[in-house]
Amino acid sequence: MFSPSAPQPAPPPAPIPRKVLAAAAHWHVEIKSGSADAAAVQAWREASAEHERAWDLLQRMDGQLGAIPPALALPALQAAQQRRRATARILAVLVAAGGGIALGQAGMQSGPWQALTASLRTAPGQRRHVALADGGGLEVNTDSALDVAYSATQRRIRLHHGEIMITTAPDPRPFLVDTPHGVIRALGTRFGVRCDDSGSVASVFEQAVEVRCTARPDAVRRLEAGRQLRFTEAGFEAVLAMPAHQDSWLRGMLVAADWPLQQLVRELARYRRGRLACDARVAQRPVTGTYRLDDIDAVLESLCASHGLQVTYFTRYWATVSARPT
Repeated sequence: MFSPSAPQPAPPPAPIPRKVLAAAAHWHVEIKSGSADAAAVQAWREASAEHERAWDLLQRMDGQLGAIPPALALPALQAAQQRRRATARILAVLVAAGGGIALGQAGMQSGPWQALTASLRTAPGQRRHVALADGGGLEVNTDSALDVAYSATQRRIRLHHGEIMITTAPDPRPFLVDTPHGVIRALGTRFGVRCDDSGSVASVFEQAVEVRCTARPDAVRRLEAGRQLRFTEAGFEAVLAMPAHQDSWLRGMLVAADWPLQQLVRELARYRRGRLACDARVAQRPVTGTYRLDDIDAVLESLCASHGLQVTYFTRYWATVSARPT
């Protein structure tokens, strides 16, 4: 007799991205401290299904998030510091819950959790130099989280998210950089690594590196100086020539050469707290210029003046670049 198979359980929902959880935590703190714009919060929630998932999770966990000092009861600087600490605390709780499925399956090795507990971190807009124990050097770009793990047998850096530039020193121990998407092995070199939720990029400035992705550790791509490779957990993309001025961030500069405005805004957003978006109607406007990274709001003001644009601020931490009304 035919017996129908039992229905298969639905696959678990994907973990909520860390950036979405961070935005939800930010808005929660702004509301609780009396500093939020209700319309901006609602606009953020309606922008995507993931935003609403994060907001729903936050509401269900409200009782576990702890108290937030009212902003109006504190001096401005102290209030801002209190809100940043509260946001970080809430983000840790949300990552453990919003990424709960991933954490339950992968344990404490999940990227978001490691990023929260990383020993080296930079805030948006911050850069940092680190002298390595072997005599090499490490430059850490904006909004990055990593750990340095040197042992008797290897030198290892775990980049959880963000961007670094490494100058290796002669040493018999192998030098490895782990990202959530694979492993890069240095071959006496100066190279950069950048990673976010979508993938990792290795850029070689001197000598060479070898790259392996997580799903195919037996497959190796060698990358020579002047070349760049993007890879995900699943595989490699094409090896490309490294764009000019790839390391301009080391000098506190961003160089755009006929970029779509959307690309420029996306890069500037990495150096600024909150959300910075580009209106779709001007997203493809070409932009060329050199921009300082130490004052993004000043860059936006200059950009608007030279390209007929405007920035609409919903709050200090939520802004959109769009066309100036004619």
